[in-house]
Amino acid sequence: MINIPSEVKYLSYAGIVPIFFGLIGSFEFNFINDSINIWFTNFAILFSALILSFLGGCLYIFHIILNSKFNKKDIFLSMMPSIWAAISLQLPMSCFLLAIGFLGTLEIERKISKTIKFPYWWFKMRFRLTTAMVILLLIMGLNV
Repeated sequence: MINIPSEVKYLSYAGIVPIFFGLIGSFEFNFINDSINIWFTNFAILFSALILSFLGGCLYIFHIILNSKFNKKDIFLSMMPSIWAAISLQLPMSCFLLAIGFLGTLEIERKISKTIKFPYWWFKMRFRLTTAMVILLLIMGLNV
């Protein structure tokens, strides 16, 4: 059984909380002020893009620190999540595009794991978090 370090696990799962509030805001419940619903939704979308950019930064660090040889293609791939997040924020279907970005980033990580040794718990955590993020973003995207 793979155990994720508790500090990493709790901090990582805490990153889902703003997205969950954005999902609640996207339903535009009457008992919540409209401006609060809009703020929750907008914040969740921005926060999702920030997390996607952070994952790109993690890939970049993994390449720089853990890879024995410098590969321009892999470095470029590690910058793609940040570029995708920035573009997604400018387009109407940003929730759906961000969900695709999270799935794409997970696939990039899977591919580069053949040349880079990730922490033993990384993929267990990433699969769970990516699944949660994609589901929340897709539902939120249907409401926005």
